[in-house]
Amino acid sequence: MKSSPWRPGAEKGRATPAGFYDALIGGEWNLPADRELAEKALKVIPTIKHGAITSRAFLRRAVHHFAQEGYDQFLDLGSGIPATGNVHEIAQINRPGARVVYVDNHAVAVMTGQQILRDNPDAVSILGDARNPEAVLGDEELNKTIDLDRPVVLLAVALLHYLTDEDHPYEVMAQLRDRLAPGSVLVLTHGASESYAPSQAQQVQAAFAASEAPKPVTRNYDEVLRFFGDFEMIDPGLVWLPQWRPSPDDPQWFVSDPVRSGALAGAALKR
Repeated sequence: MKSSPWRPGAEKGRATPAGFYDALIGGEWNLPADRELAEKALKVIPTIKHGAITSRAFLRRAVHHFAQEGYDQFLDLGSGIPATGNVHEIAQINRPGARVVYVDNHAVAVMTGQQILRDNPDAVSILGDARNPEAVLGDEELNKTIDLDRPVVLLAVALLHYLTDEDHPYEVMAQLRDRLAPGSVLVLTHGASESYAPSQAQQVQAAFAASEAPKPVTRNYDEVLRFFGDFEMIDPGLVWLPQWRPSPDDPQWFVSDPVRSGALAGAALKR
């Protein structure tokens, strides 16, 4: 059995969204339970792996763009594991000295992040739950690293579809938006119901339920757009993942069939 890269005995751990996502993109920070869940999901929706890869590509493009625009503070909420090519690397290459805070509610993801970032004085990984925004934004380590009175790029990539209606996701996002300084940017992605047949979504949810991992939910275009509140959408608006400021290096399938990405993406500015 493959040994866990973060701690002995972790092979017995349960699947998590962070580990599931890492398994889909071929990362090394996942457990057998994560890989088993990924295999089950792929049998139902074979394109889900492409969606995860597209999501990571979008994240990199967005961070690159806003760092180039002069932003030097990034808050990655529901970050998962800060693996190769993640926010701190892209931000700090484009904006030396950029400060990055990763937040996740899974202790192993945070512990792994702390290990990866141990030699990086401008990036931290903290334990926090998006469903409790006051606690997250009040965290001492977060406030030592970034200044919430200055513009921040808030990243909620592949996060909100793990918040059910019972988690009050719109109220959560409203609280987060309210705390951001003018000039801040909200960047988010969300699984789109327009991309999947109802039976596919139900089968994936069943696979997650069997693994005891949080079940993802899909929402339609208008429901995803609502998360931005009164923020001003940044061109090109809310679009399929590959359509948001595409790169010339993107694979052809990104361009030819963007619906296969399975998720909508967008960014909006707080005036």
